[in-house]
Amino acid sequence: MPVLKASNFGNPYIGLFAKASDKFVAADISSSPKFLLALEKLEVPVVKTSFGGSGLAGIFLTMNSNGAVLPSFCSDEEISAFKKFGLNILKMEGQFSAVGNNLAANDKGVVANPEMPRALIRKVSDCLGVEAVPIRIAGLATAGSAVVATNTGFLAHNRASEQELKELHSILGVEGSNCTLNTGVPFVSICAVANSRSALLGEQSTGFELGRVSQALSIE
Repeated sequence: MPVLKASNFGNPYIGLFAKASDKFVAADISSSPKFLLALEKLEVPVVKTSFGGSGLAGIFLTMNSNGAVLPSFCSDEEISAFKKFGLNILKMEGQFSAVGNNLAANDKGVVANPEMPRALIRKVSDCLGVEAVPIRIAGLATAGSAVVATNTGFLAHNRASEQELKELHSILGVEGSNCTLNTGVPFVSICAVANSRSALLGEQSTGFELGRVSQALSIE
């Protein structure tokens, strides 16, 4: 499946409203019908979700095929949507509850905010079933905001250094590259929804950006 472009009610920052794994896509419960239809291109079930009433899956969720890390203010009903897929659940409290900004994961590794306590990083590892490694990307502690990870590749903030790209390759077990999306935006996580089957990019992304993503995520 080729890399495609999408928006949610005209908003090109689609990574705010959905998060994908190779099991399913969690989408804002208030997503537009057109956006929900576009998410089906990722070839996994699309589940409408919320997080303490908020639909910002990109901000409040990190998941892989093993588990999901969610903010502690999620209700039991909201969490049940993830348990239905047999995922381990970790509730994140306090200053790191914007989970999607602090973590990025695939089925091989997790990049984590280096300001998170080591005990909490170990809990993340236990939940997601892979090693979580603290790292700054482009000088940012909020590594999750700067990385999109799938089981076939990764995207990183455009100012990620060659050394950081090598570290991401080591942590995530896949090749990738730095890039921009939505015509020059370096915070890739808010501009894309991707798994190993396909990727959706914000509709303002250029042809050059689409090509770079296709290569980085190994999507035909």
